Amino acid sequence: MTGDEVRSSGRGRSRKLLPRVSLDERSARTPGSRFAITEDMPQDVHRHAAFIVGVMGVSLTLGCAGEPGTAEALEESADAFSTAPGEPNHEEITSTALSFLKPAVISALKIGNVSTDAEFHFSNAAHFDDCNFSGGAAFIAEKQAEAVAALGPGIAQLDGDALALLAFSRSLHAVQDFYAHTNWVELGGDVPVDQSLTAFPALTPYSAVPSTGFIVVQGKKPSGTAVTRDDDAPYPEYAIVTFRQRRTTAYGLVSGTVDYEPGDHCPPPAAMTHDELSKDKTSLTGRVEQHLAAKSLAIQQTRHEWCRFNQLAHDAWGDAGTARLAAWVADPSSAPDCTTE
Repeated sequence: MTGDEVRSSGRGRSRKLLPRVSLDERSARTPGSRFAITEDMPQDVHRHAAFIVGVMGVSLTLGCAGEPGTAEALEESADAFSTAPGEPNHEEITSTALSFLKPAVISALKIGNVSTDAEFHFSNAAHFDDCNFSGGAAFIAEKQAEAVAALGPGIAQLDGDALALLAFSRSLHAVQDFYAHTNWVELGGDVPVDQSLTAFPALTPYSAVPSTGFIVVQGKKPSGTAVTRDDDAPYPEYAIVTFRQRRTTAYGLVSGTVDYEPGDHCPPPAAMTHDELSKDKTSLTGRVEQHLAAKSLAIQQTRHEWCRFNQLAHDAWGDAGTARLAAWVADPSSAPDCTTE
């Protein structure tokens, strides 16, 4: 779920519609961007990354030790990275799902989460755009693997925890975008995409998602199959994609296309622009119900990712791994029961 997004909204157009903006032509805000773009953006991105890691280190040194005012100061820092001032959905999802963590840890995770829009601005994988489901799933698994590695004995604890927070927060951003940027909700998906405790699973093109049976529509359709959508129907009906193979019919999972992100994997019969499909905020006319459903699922998935992170840390580092993460928890009684969630 991203911030103030302005993309071409004409339904019935299967390709990316806005002209790609060159680096030299970028103004204060590019149409369709999820974060303000300036000529200094490459330098700003590096400064943001350094700042985020620094803030996370401070949060663990002071906030986790109970230093007064640290959480409040981090909240102010988080506001500076908010992708949607006035409607900070990534922040709300993260703080609601992970409310059992220490306030300073939550604030650090929110900063890392929303800054993903700046540092991975041109990556469709980081946002599940352009039907890049295999890339999005790989992004989540990669970032969570980085988070686990950072908890290892070869990295100083303060540095390791800060790096782990940053990598884990990146994975949460993609997890949350999945529900806002795809037609999962419109297809009737009312359960999380995955609730395993192993690495986040691959979403292979034209495979079925086990939790729903939806077919991952990505790239050229296989021979002998058909992908269809009623382009003339009103929303949300026009977001329903059907996949047919011989006598078998299933719903097709797609996401919206974004003009400035390289790589479009949506086949023309099913393609929709980001504007046609996104459920990023309540101000999108006629989509409040879908927005709230996507937000609820994002909260459930984010909460489950904490369980996955704990299991992966234990698999890698034993009890020492889970002990590191336990130090981030403020209220164990409200933490998820990872044997059931």
